[in-house]
Amino acid sequence: MITMRGISENIANRIAKIPMAMVVVPFALGIFFADAVEVPVWLLFLACVVSLVGVITLTKWWQNCALFAMIFMVGSLLHSVSYRGEVEYGKPLDMLLKIETSSAERKGYTSAEAEIKSCEDGSLNDRKVVVWGDSLTHFRAGDRIRLTTPIRPFRAEREQYARLMHHRGFVGSISVNHRATYEYIPAEKRTLHDWAVERLQGAMAEGNGRAIVLAMATGERSEISPELRQHYSASGASHLLAVSGLHIGIAFMLINILLLPLVLLRYGNLLRSVLAIALIWLYVWLCGMSPSAVRAAIMFSFLQFSLSSLREYASINILAGTAFVMLALNSHLLFDISFQLSFIAVAGIILWGMQLYCICASRFKIVNIIVGIILVGIASTLATMPLVANTFSTVSLVGILINPVVILLANIVVLSGILALALPFTAPMAELAAEWQNRIVEWAASLPYGHFDITISDAMMWAIYALFTTITLSLWLLPKREKEQKIEG
Repeated sequence: MITMRGISENIANRIAKIPMAMVVVPFALGIFFADAVEVPVWLLFLACVVSLVGVITLTKWWQNCALFAMIFMVGSLLHSVSYRGEVEYGKPLDMLLKIETSSAERKGYTSAEAEIKSCEDGSLNDRKVVVWGDSLTHFRAGDRIRLTTPIRPFRAEREQYARLMHHRGFVGSISVNHRATYEYIPAEKRTLHDWAVERLQGAMAEGNGRAIVLAMATGERSEISPELRQHYSASGASHLLAVSGLHIGIAFMLINILLLPLVLLRYGNLLRSVLAIALIWLYVWLCGMSPSAVRAAIMFSFLQFSLSSLREYASINILAGTAFVMLALNSHLLFDISFQLSFIAVAGIILWGMQLYCICASRFKIVNIIVGIILVGIASTLATMPLVANTFSTVSLVGILINPVVILLANIVVLSGILALALPFTAPMAELAAEWQNRIVEWAASLPYGHFDITISDAMMWAIYALFTTITLSLWLLPKREKEQKIEG
C-alpha cells in the first residue's frame, strides 16, 4: 500500500542520489572565475557547447572532466551576463527611495538601507543605496523619501567593502540630514513586523535590555547603541544581533524537538514538516523578512524535507542543491557575506551540530533541548569563525567559552520575546535574560586577550576550510568503512 510517508521517503532518497555537492562546487568556481577575469560572453558560450559535446561523446573519466568543465562554464556564463553596468556618480538625480532597514545609530551618524523605486536614470530602478544621516535623521523600514541628490561611490580605501556592497546590489551611498529638503512619505500599511516592534516597546522600558530583545526577537536593531554593538563584536557574539542562520537554526532545532511526537501519527512526518516550515516562515515574517533570514529559511525549508529520508547524506545534499538554485537565480549572492555566513552556519549545524546531538542525546527531553541548543550555537560559531576573521578582522577566543551560556540566554530572549507579543507579562523575563546576556558580553569584551584584531588572508581562510572539510569527510567515512569491514568479515 502506497502511503504519504513512503512517497516522501522515496522523493528524498532520489534527491539524495544526485551529487549536488559535486555540482555546486564547479558552478561556484565558475562564478569566482568570471568575477576575477573578464572573458567575452561568446567565448564562454562556445566553451559551454564544446564541454557539452565532450559530455555526450566521451566516456568514463574524461566524461566526468567534461561535465565538471561544463558546469564551471555555465557558472561563468551566468555571472558574466548578469553584469550590472556603470553608475554616473556626482550627478544630482530625482529619486524615490523605499527604506528597507530602520536607521541604526553609529558613532555620530545613522545609516539605513534603501531601494530605488524610481529614478530619472531608469537603469538604477530596483538598485539599492546606503542612506547616511546625522544623529537627528532617522527613518523607519517601509517609509519612502523623494529627493534630488547625487549618488556617491563607496570609498576607494575600503575596496573589499565596496565589492561586497556592489554584489549585494548597492550602487553607492547618499547623504541626508535633518536640514535637507526631501519629501517624507510614511508607510501606508503597518506590517506584522511593525506591530511586533511596537508591542514589545510598550511592554518594556527603554534601555539596552529592550534593544537586545527587539533585535533578537523581531530583527529591529535601531535601538542598539554603538558601544553595545562594539561589545558584541569584540566578544564574538555579534551574530546574535541579526536574525540569520543561527536564529533560524535554533528555531529549526526547537520546533523539530517540540513536534517530534507527531511522527507517531499517521502521515506524522509530513505533518511535522509542513508545520515546522510554516512556523519557521512565520518567525521570518515577524522579523521583517530580512534577506539573511529569508535565505536561511529557504535552506532550512528544503532541509526539513530531508528529515524523512533514511540517508544521512540527504541533508547536506539538499543544502547544496538549495545553494545551487539560489546562485543560479542570482550569482552575486556568492559574494554576499550574509549568504556565506548563512550557508556555512547551516552546513556546520548539519555536519557537526546534528551529528554531535545524536551522540549526546539522552532519554530526558529537557536535557536534549538544552544540549541541542548549545551544540547548534557551538557548531555554527566554529564553522563561521574563519570567514568572520577574514571579513571583519576579528578572532574571538572568549566567544567560544561564553557561547554555551550566551546561546541559552539567547533562546530565552527569543522565545520570551515572541511569547510577550501575546502575553506581555512575559516581557520582563526576556528583558532580564537580555540584561544578563549584555553583562556577560561586556565582561568578555573587557578581557585583555579575549579577542584579537587580526585579519587572516583569503589563502589562510581557504586552507582552514580545507582542513575542516578533510577532517569532516574522514569522520563521516570512517564508520562506513568499519561497517564494510564487518560485513566482509
